[in-house]
This record gives sequence, C-alpha cells and structure tokens, in this order.
Amino acid sequence: MAADPITEVHREITRLLTKLGRDSGTRPDALVEACVACLEAAQCTSAAATGREHPYTGAQEALHAVNAAALAIRYALVKAGDERRRAARAGGNVT
Repeated sequence: MAADPITEVHREITRLLTKLGRDSGTRPDALVEACVACLEAAQCTSAAATGREHPYTGAQEALHAVNAAALAIRYALVKAGDERRRAARAGGNVT
C-alpha cells in the first residue's frame, strides 16, 4: 500500500535535511540557513499533519519552526542588503 502524500512529503523533507546537514566547523551562508529553517518548518508541519506528534504539541512546534524560519529569512535579507551597501561604498561590484 502506498503512503499518503503528506507522509511522502515528510519523508522527502527529512531526506533533504539530512543531505543538507552541516559540516562541522563550517558556517554556511545566511540564505542557505534560511532555506534549511524553511525545510525544518515544513518538516514540523508535515509531522503534525501525519499524526506523528500530538496534535496540539505538533501544531505548536510547527508554529515555532515557522517563526524561526521567518526570522532566518529576515536575517539573510538584511545581511545581503548590508553586504551590497558595503560593496557599493567601497566601489565594488554590487549584485
């Protein structure tokens, strides 16, 4: 019997997170961190939807993960903007 779509999505998100696992001693780009945070939020949400977590606890955990992802995205965008402004002041290439 085939797994339901949410279980399949949860499995795929977990696979992606494992594949994107951080190497020890390295600090990834802020945008990569934001992407990982979004995947973690999706993983928590799909875990709650599949019933792997108690409904209330799973929903709370998913909400916290979504908020963390939003903060990670905001940080990445601010950092990228700061880097562009710094490069512009220094006469560097602004992308």
